[in-house]
Amino acid sequence: MPVVVHGRVRSGALELSDPLPMPEGTEVTVSIEAVGVPRRCKAMSDEEFLALPFFGIWADREEMQDSVAWVRKVREAWQERSQPSG
Repeated sequence: MPVVVHGRVRSGALELSDPLPMPEGTEVTVSIEAVGVPRRCKAMSDEEFLALPFFGIWADREEMQDSVAWVRKVREAWQERSQPSG
């Protein structure tokens, strides 16, 4: 069963806020997640973003020639499923 504990890094060492509730000598795997530190992503230019391989993957599909009609049809199907059938 996983145990979640909190701590702080000081001088390169991890100091836990409470003792671990495990027997002495227990082997563990440690995964560390920084709290309150935003993830940093590389900013992309518009050109780089539009050059990603997934743009245009549906361009040749017949049903996408009129994407507005396709969305309407899909939404209608959602509405039909959400209606009671009795």
